[in-house]
Amino acid sequence: MVKRNLLLFLLLTALMLNAQININIGSTSVGTAPISSFFSYSYVQQIYPKQEVNANAAGNITGLKFYMDPSAGIADSSNWTVYLGHTSKTAFTSGTDWIPSSQLTQVFAGAVTNNNGVVEVVFTTPFSYNNTDNLVIAAKENAPSIDINNFDEVFHVYPHFPNSTLYYKGDHAVINPSSPPGGIRADYKSAITISGLAPSPNPACPFVLYPVNNAQSVSLSPNISWYPVSGADSYKISIGTTPGGTNVVNQQTVTTNSFSPSAALNPDTNYYLKVTAVSAGAESSGCTDIAFKTIPPIPVNDACSAALLASAFPYNYTQSDAVSATNNGGFIGICPDAMNDGTWFKINGDGSQYTIKVSMPGGSTFDPQIGIYSGSCGNFTCVGTRDNGGNGTAETITITTTAGTGYYINVGEYNETVDLPESTFTITITKL
Repeated sequence: MVKRNLLLFLLLTALMLNAQININIGSTSVGTAPISSFFSYSYVQQIYPKQEVNANAAGNITGLKFYMDPSAGIADSSNWTVYLGHTSKTAFTSGTDWIPSSQLTQVFAGAVTNNNGVVEVVFTTPFSYNNTDNLVIAAKENAPSIDINNFDEVFHVYPHFPNSTLYYKGDHAVINPSSPPGGIRADYKSAITISGLAPSPNPACPFVLYPVNNAQSVSLSPNISWYPVSGADSYKISIGTTPGGTNVVNQQTVTTNSFSPSAALNPDTNYYLKVTAVSAGAESSGCTDIAFKTIPPIPVNDACSAALLASAFPYNYTQSDAVSATNNGGFIGICPDAMNDGTWFKINGDGSQYTIKVSMPGGSTFDPQIGIYSGSCGNFTCVGTRDNGGNGTAETITITTTAGTGYYINVGEYNETVDLPESTFTITITKL
């Protein structure tokens, strides 16, 4: 019995010592993480969401491994101090949005080496990871010299959440983590091995890039995309019109990290998307739905022939479905300043002056152009256009009408060569 218990203890100890989580260790892109090898001093913070760490349970992190080209040199970038911590953040909001040093625990200070492409940091004291919060890994490099390495950084990184890394690098002085200077955010993180934690038996749930949760006005043929999951060999996609539903797409398998439904979705409809990863037959568990709503139907005033008539003034109309305008036959080039074919309005001239204003409610960044034409659809004469401002800027134009003449007003994207979508706007027509 004693011998059996001893063998069991040794087995469990071996499993704990060998427990590790690998995150995108096959990546070969390079970046400024976990430190900069091409500047004298650097300080870098990286956020690894709990979902991405995908540990089987809380436990002690005993070390980290970072990856680089086996032939690259870091002799002059080898004096490291490493910190770990917990955070609720998934990204840095600005170049000064550092996680305070008071929330970090120093786990290593000393020299590191490149051992055939692996830089291993063994902690003096293990870090207790709670498997509830996101993990922040911070490192500063303290040596005053640089490693040339073809004038580039050497550590392997992979693309991930926008602004999930924040770094500062310079040649002036060692950075103080208690008051670091303003840094630069990056959309990548270190390829890494986390030692001491046992991975979940199931692959991590993918982070969906598009559409984001609760997105509105999503295309009827969306290009759904997500970040690749480390170790995944395929993915399964489900789409339904109820939470957890599969009535549109039912567990369809793909081997890339993007997917478009074979049939167009319905307009103005709420959908629920779930993406899971599959690795060696095991599938992600506990993945949440991404809710989104498709674009509204084509506006009733999409074509010139269906222009909305303004007959009582002041006239106000908010076009909330402009994103579904079709651009019809293409761009309108009647005036020297051509434009997208957006949505249409009409006034009947009576000899008075009219001011037409297009504004964007709710902080819309739509960049509108107003085009005004006399005559009839397909047989226009240019009256004038207005596109003085940029994104989110209101446009105003005043015209003098002739009694008995019809005036057609087009509100479209300013671009005259690319079919860009319109967005929500309010048109106000005032009779002077």
